[in-house]
Amino acid sequence: MTKAELRERYAHLAKPAAHLRPAAASAFTQLGGIPRLPEDFVWPRYKGSPHAFLGQIDLAELRGSLASFLPATGVLSFFYDEEQRAWGFDPDDRGGWLVHFHDGDLAALKSWTHRQDIPAYCFSKRKAVAPHRIETMPYFRAVLDTIPDWDRDGEAYLELVRDVFVGLPEHQVLGHPDPVQEDTMERTCQLASNGIYLGNPSGYHDRRRADLESAAGDWKLLLQLDSDDELGWLWGSGGKLYFWIRETDAKAGDFSRVWLELQST
Repeated sequence: MTKAELRERYAHLAKPAAHLRPAAASAFTQLGGIPRLPEDFVWPRYKGSPHAFLGQIDLAELRGSLASFLPATGVLSFFYDEEQRAWGFDPDDRGGWLVHFHDGDLAALKSWTHRQDIPAYCFSKRKAVAPHRIETMPYFRAVLDTIPDWDRDGEAYLELVRDVFVGLPEHQVLGHPDPVQEDTMERTCQLASNGIYLGNPSGYHDRRRADLESAAGDWKLLLQLDSDDELGWLWGSGGKLYFWIRETDAKAGDFSRVWLELQST
């Protein structure tokens, strides 16, 4: 089958997303650089070390490209453990990342000037980006059994998944994730955030697992950040960061329970 035929065959599984592509400078939407934050913002730390700043998204700008369950206005700021010690499979990883939601007056956000002794290595080069609507396809294992000849058509499907990124890093808001490893992140978020350690097989034998897994589908991809040479980002040995949120939390403007997973090659 051609990519066009595969696209038509699986169009019902596509999910809209916003690809963060290089663009003219924006007041708030950016990857890396220096954030604009409230004057009273307390820089997050994990195990005594300051987080790295990853980027900000202007939700009003995002809404112009992609209507979604996220608030229509405000700014999301993303932070992650600079030493990459939190991978998301351990309940104790909580605190290794932060998503800050500012839903007040944007004029109250001021450029951060390295207050609170935050070292320069917590800030990467700035990349101005803008949301570009794309249609994302599910991970190949979701359709593997329905493609009659995977040996013949599998590579075309994998190309179809990645074509929407036009050869650029896969920095993406919402939609289907593009996993580096297994596409079980919703389950990982649900179990680890509820206290089940998944660093070894014992967690999968926890008696709470079955009841908890029934709500794994509540988790939605919030942000996927690719490794990016331009920004100096190398997640693990060349993977991606995935921020996940429950849709009900997002609609309520509560980003305090976001869960993260790092997947690496």
